[in-house]
Amino acid sequence: MQDGIPKPQRNWAMAAISVGISVAVLDGAIANVALPTIAGDLHVNPASSIWVVNAFQLAVTISLLAFSSLGDLWGYKKVYVGGLLLFSTTSLICALSRSFWMLTVARVLQGFGAAAITSVNTAQLRTIYPRKYLGRGMGINAMVVAVSAVAGPSVASAILSLGSWHWLFAINIPLGLLAWGMGQRFLPKREERQYRNCL
Repeated sequence: MQDGIPKPQRNWAMAAISVGISVAVLDGAIANVALPTIAGDLHVNPASSIWVVNAFQLAVTISLLAFSSLGDLWGYKKVYVGGLLLFSTTSLICALSRSFWMLTVARVLQGFGAAAITSVNTAQLRTIYPRKYLGRGMGINAMVVAVSAVAGPSVASAILSLGSWHWLFAINIPLGLLAWGMGQRFLPKREERQYRNCL
């Protein structure tokens, strides 16, 4: 069994992981700042507008373990790039939403995409890095997650100062597709695990 992948593919694979996880983490925090604006624009009360955030977070929470298990069954790369494609598509729906319910449903689906991305994130590091460098990969990954979480409100404020709340979701599309393309090309494939007599 190969111990990690060689450079420069390793660096590009890590870049694909970093872009994908940063977009997913940013999106989890970025909508909080825009809730008053979204509530006013879509004519809902502040108590209802919180579901724009709750829908995303609940979808991530309930599906994280399921996607992690699918990663073991189907392969981490398949789940990861599939999650990126779903996340990017539903980001477009969020950006085009003209009603509160359309936005909320799109956020649920977007949460499923984010769960697929994050559920296999750490597992993919084991296939990218040789065992002796795995700690380095984990450290880089933790830094990307932490910086993305902290940067969320600042990024949201900057976007809202230049445009409408729709751009908070539209910005995910090129970044998500970039990560998808990089992932398709550089992430290592992993053979599917065949489970027999599971029951």
